[in-house]
Amino acid sequence: MVAFNAPFPHPDKQNKFVWFNKVLKEGRRDAVEKDYWSSVDYIKRQLENLKLNPADTILVGHSQGGGMAAHMGLELNLKAAISICGDLPYNITYINKAHTPIFWFEAAEDGYIDTSRKASYKILENLGVNLHYQILPTSTHKDFEKDLLFFLNKTDVTL
Repeated sequence: MVAFNAPFPHPDKQNKFVWFNKVLKEGRRDAVEKDYWSSVDYIKRQLENLKLNPADTILVGHSQGGGMAAHMGLELNLKAAISICGDLPYNITYINKAHTPIFWFEAAEDGYIDTSRKASYKILENLGVNLHYQILPTSTHKDFEKDLLFFLNKTDVTL
């Protein structure tokens, strides 16, 4: 199981990093596409540098990283991609090139990600992805471990 750190310094917060910066456009906070595609390339390079076989790799991400993990599941035939409290930017064009099972965990009490961003998992549905969607009933954006572990211990899904 692999989780990478985001590569870009956050423009407004010292010592925090993001996968991509955002711009306000037509009332939406869209990804800066150059950053976004650089992050996709960054993850691919990191996987290559670690000499990991994608078919044996489970990529995990939280928040922006959750969206990046899901995106990598579209690009590479991973064992699985896990998005925790993630979202996918609407201004990116996605193509399902792989057959990766993608696990999308949404925190029911997540006040950080708005309704529109929470609904971005529907992009994956529209692409016909092997999607496993689960709401973590008592979780917030930052506190999800108990619900997530409960679900993983009770599920019949084998990773």
